[in-house]
Amino acid sequence: MSYIFLLLFPLSAFADFYDLPEEELNPDSEEVLIRKPEKYLRHESMIYDLDTDLGIKDQRRYTGEDRNRLSISGHVSGNYEQFGDLFGGDIAYLRRSTRYHQLWWGAQFFQHRTYFDAITQNPANRGTNSDGSFRRPGDVRNTVMAAGLGVGHRFKLLLDFFPTEDVYENIDVFVNGVQLNESFIDREYRGYGLTANYGIHKRTSTSFFWGGKMSYNFASVTRRPIANEPKRARSLTLGWLSFALELGIFF
Repeated sequence: MSYIFLLLFPLSAFADFYDLPEEELNPDSEEVLIRKPEKYLRHESMIYDLDTDLGIKDQRRYTGEDRNRLSISGHVSGNYEQFGDLFGGDIAYLRRSTRYHQLWWGAQFFQHRTYFDAITQNPANRGTNSDGSFRRPGDVRNTVMAAGLGVGHRFKLLLDFFPTEDVYENIDVFVNGVQLNESFIDREYRGYGLTANYGIHKRTSTSFFWGGKMSYNFASVTRRPIANEPKRARSLTLGWLSFALELGIFF
């Protein structure tokens, strides 16, 4: 749970959600670059495409005009000694709020292939007949997938330490419906959970970005009962950290 606190702290500390008038949502270039750069460029930037034929910057775009973000990511385990314990990917779409300009909202879907012990532990206090008490073979991989809705915030805290115009940070939080297909006992678990993401991205053009992110997931899942099994005996608590390479576009 400490991972979630560390990931969510910047969201509460730096997400200044203002109800802005239209002229401030879409300022002209002179207003951004000359009159009020300290206002408009604190959390945003003026990005340029490079004209390779002429060798000059071209096609200027103010990032405050970004409205949609679409990205895909490839994940590995957050255990630096065993990156291969988890492989997977996600796709996410976020849209900028028209009322609260620093707030984004949207959806995600992810699917991972992983070992049982990489996403949960075998609790000894549930009794010998509970699902979590059985040790799984080390070569059996399971599939965990989820879809959810959430909110995000994009900011440039790094500017306080490393001056840059094309590097951003993102915080995203999603509430998910989760499904675990457990191969060893051939059962399907379903439940709900949370995803908290922290990412650092580089804007390489007016639309394209890439970077890395850290993702923590927490979920509680349950399978259907056999005979009169109590819910406690057929429930699992999942939790894992992953690192990901993310690619995407703003439009």
